Amino acid sequence: MKGLRIDLYAPFASFRDPGAQLYHDTLPLPPPTTLLGMAGAAMGKSFEDVLSWAKSVELHVGCIGVADGKGKDLWNYIKIKADKKSDEPTRAVLLRTFLSDLKLSVFYASERDEAIKALYNAFQYPFYAITLGTSDDLARIITVTYFDSVTIKNEFDLCNTWVCGDYSRMFKFNWKKIESIPIPQTLRPPIVKNLPIDFNIGVDGVRKASRFLTFTFLGDKQQLINEIPTYLFSDTSVPMVKFGG
Repeated sequence: MKGLRIDLYAPFASFRDPGAQLYHDTLPLPPPTTLLGMAGAAMGKSFEDVLSWAKSVELHVGCIGVADGKGKDLWNYIKIKADKKSDEPTRAVLLRTFLSDLKLSVFYASERDEAIKALYNAFQYPFYAITLGTSDDLARIITVTYFDSVTIKNEFDLCNTWVCGDYSRMFKFNWKKIESIPIPQTLRPPIVKNLPIDFNIGVDGVRKASRFLTFTFLGDKQQLINEIPTYLFSDTSVPMVKFGG
């Protein structure tokens, strides 16, 4: 299997839970569909086209990242609904959380060498700007690395990543790391979310989620109890999810 690693930096980023309405709490890391959208932006493809392409090449995606901070953004905006008889606008308040100083490594893998080479060339000279969240959350590509051989390795010592499945009852705290922190911190369980992984796209371009998977977001103080299959990029083990197949 061939692989690709893209290291990025973004001063601000936000990854909204698709089910959120007026409170947009950011996920700690980009979900698989965001990673797929990044590939589409680099290649100049629409989301519909890149989703179809990813299924055809059975593209695997994964990421590892950490943000140095988190903030809140309060929006007071005006909504105009086209389906209403009256054009009178309505107001709404939206609270959005965001990450700051995000350092992110994105990983792609496929048995199709030409697919990974196409991604490698695309991220060298992206067709569209790479963003991590809204159109204002621009990211800077630091390095793009091609891997000629990506193998599978069972691993439990994972952090700052997401894994497919609900591991909220199958984790432990990394007490060795916690005890080395000089200031008190609140310990929380991993975040578990049910996120869309596939869509039906209508003739009008509107996307409707057709398949969901459960993901567990692991921080730097949590460890899995049991090993899971990961993909080895040199000495970095990465949990991944596959489109198609």
